[in-house]
Amino acid sequence: MANNRKKKTGIDRELEIQSAVMFGKHVSKEKGRVLMIATLLACAAPMLLGARMWSLIPEIVESGLIGVDGKDDSIPRWMVAFGLPALMCTLNLIAHGQLLFNQKRMTLPSTQVRLMGRWGFPILSVFFCSGMILQSIGQKPLQMLFVTPCILGLMLMMLGAHMFDCPENSAVALKFSFTKSSEGWKAVHRFAGWCWLAAGLFIIACTMLQILPPIVDMAVVLAAVVLPIIYGSVNFSGRE
Repeated sequence: MANNRKKKTGIDRELEIQSAVMFGKHVSKEKGRVLMIATLLACAAPMLLGARMWSLIPEIVESGLIGVDGKDDSIPRWMVAFGLPALMCTLNLIAHGQLLFNQKRMTLPSTQVRLMGRWGFPILSVFFCSGMILQSIGQKPLQMLFVTPCILGLMLMMLGAHMFDCPENSAVALKFSFTKSSEGWKAVHRFAGWCWLAAGLFIIACTMLQILPPIVDMAVVLAAVVLPIIYGSVNFSGRE
């Protein structure tokens, strides 16, 4: 009876480990640190918009939420401009920490952590927090001219995270002659990961500050795509 219990426990543990690998969003230590920093910066990006719009944001902002006293739960200006993005940064840190803790223990994260993962709070911060700031100054929140580059920046960051340690059998990858060697594959995709993460953050930051015309976004995307190709052709061309 005891042997059956031990056997069953071993099987259950093996299934738990397989589930943890499949759904626990496992990454290397280096990639985990890079993504933590990159997503924290994305969560904090609306603070740039808050600083730029500070003088236009009312000292007390109506939230649209009704409190227990029947009145609008108003939010102070500092909370809209900086507090909400800071909260997203904190929640993002907690999510990353929990994922790394579960990865170390080879256990499955909670449903909430799996759903938000490493990108839930950056996405929420970029759109919700910036939307609150724009709405507080009387602008329509999340217009196309604002949303489009934010989506582009986040997509670049996610692709960069994928490229950072892209497996050689991945369908989404840079497949050129210089990536045929294992060394070339790893180096070029790691370089592409850095480029695309940085380009995505740059586009999001510029959107919050509104300091550059939209055509610059396309130039940044083009540069982010071309630079890894140049890097690979210069350093690994002819190697197999």
